[in-house]
Amino acid sequence: MSGWTEDGLACAWRALMWQEAEEDWRFVHLTTIGPVSVEAGCHFPVRREALIVSFLGACPVNSARLPQGQGFDVSCIEGQTVFVGRTAIALVRRPEGLPDIFAIMVVDILRTLEVVTSTMKRGVMETFLERVREWQAFMTRTHAPLSSDAQIGLLGELWMLRLLMDTSLGSDALNCWLGPLRAAQDFHIREGAIEVKSTIQAGSFLARINSIEQLDCDRTPTFLCAFRFEENIDGFSLADLVAQLRMRFGQAGVRRGFEALLMIMGYLDEHAWLYERTLTLKEAKAFRVKGEMPRLTRAVLPVAIRSAAYVLDLDAVEEPQIRLPEVITEFGLD
Repeated sequence: MSGWTEDGLACAWRALMWQEAEEDWRFVHLTTIGPVSVEAGCHFPVRREALIVSFLGACPVNSARLPQGQGFDVSCIEGQTVFVGRTAIALVRRPEGLPDIFAIMVVDILRTLEVVTSTMKRGVMETFLERVREWQAFMTRTHAPLSSDAQIGLLGELWMLRLLMDTSLGSDALNCWLGPLRAAQDFHIREGAIEVKSTIQAGSFLARINSIEQLDCDRTPTFLCAFRFEENIDGFSLADLVAQLRMRFGQAGVRRGFEALLMIMGYLDEHAWLYERTLTLKEAKAFRVKGEMPRLTRAVLPVAIRSAAYVLDLDAVEEPQIRLPEVITEFGLD
């Protein structure tokens, strides 16, 4: 991975904001990912940020079927010297589109392109357009208050985010939180990963595993961390934890990125009064995802099974439990 960040892209776009003569576009090369050339661009006269991916040769593109709306446009770029002999597709922020959300979207797309070119499992253009459509679907969904389960799920991820921020990662922990960007695991830390499951239910800890890939990946080490919370008037609320992290990321100068990820997770301040239930952490445990850890894996599933979700009873797992400080140490953090 190339370590794409929203701040890095913002710097590239700022450098393009000054129009020369009557030009419609300005570009700067970002990288080459396999057969794809990637540029940052600025579209004039309203200075709209853009990501441009271009492919060798004349690729058939049906402009009528390109994703449109909800904060961005997608279109083919023609007549630009820099793309002679290539098919160039631009993802352009609309004036009403939020810059922070657009930057996070672009980072996610770049990371997705890197993954698909490294595995060579799918066509790059197909993957690019599919990822854009997924973001379009996210932009169109209504933002109702978080359900009780969604609140606890977000609470657990933010709890882990705070734990990681207390390590040598500091504010860089924010770049590890990929759950909002639909990564298979909630956190990618160096070459490893952490998936977080949370509950407030008594009895068996039933964790929903949302995909085969969630507990079957090439990242090493990978841990499944389980947090059980319980209601307590002397505890903290989801709104409290959000406020605390806002302050800390604000002091580190990366609050805008945190706010954008919160929005993607469906956390809106207008609903914060609904998230005042106070909780304490009753139990925390982790399992190393390898060997005999019970899970579905591609290696043992019939080829015809393309996807699956299942429920794992964590209290029935017989593999050794690992304490959270040991998990942190496994990633070389202190």
